[in-house]
Amino acid sequence: MRRNIFLDLDGTLSDPRKRLYELFKELISEAKFTFEEYWDIKRKRMNQDTLLRTYFNFNDERIKDFKKNWLLKVEEELRVDLDEPFENVSTLLASLSATNDLYIVTARQKAELALKQVRKFGWEPFFKAVLVTEQSKTKAELIRSRCKTSPKDILIGDTGEDIETAKELGLISVAVSSGFLSGEVLATYKPDYLLTSILELNETHLL
Repeated sequence: MRRNIFLDLDGTLSDPRKRLYELFKELISEAKFTFEEYWDIKRKRMNQDTLLRTYFNFNDERIKDFKKNWLLKVEEELRVDLDEPFENVSTLLASLSATNDLYIVTARQKAELALKQVRKFGWEPFFKAVLVTEQSKTKAELIRSRCKTSPKDILIGDTGEDIETAKELGLISVAVSSGFLSGEVLATYKPDYLLTSILELNETHLL
């Protein structure tokens, strides 16, 4: 029997870290973090507010301005073009789509750019739909509005929100530490499975 597999995009299927790091450096001219230093901090679950207060002594007003500019710029088309698919993901998606119904579920703001990126990577034939919250729905609300789910369905993502969404919907939760949070942080959310990357997904997780 076919099942639904819901997959997050950024950090799960594709790597947006260069885009996000470059934007951070652009908005915070005084930042001296290397790429590795920035992501080491972020993967320990430090949010932008705390990072800006701790390292740059930002007050509430400067944080508000930073967030406004971040949202305006983070999905500019030329920036999104910096993203790269994780190696061998296409082969995995082709295999999974042969026996399952695949959906991308992403918290991106711009549905058209998310779909354009999926097409650029050659993934469109593998997915039943690309579901984008557009900052107006939660992932759980979006999935409920588009799909009938069952306890055998799977949600794969790289954040605590993804794990909590799976639990809210009664789905199997698979967390991957290839994205925004470390495995140690993801483990605190108690996913059903915790993988280093989506490429570790195998028949054990699909039983």
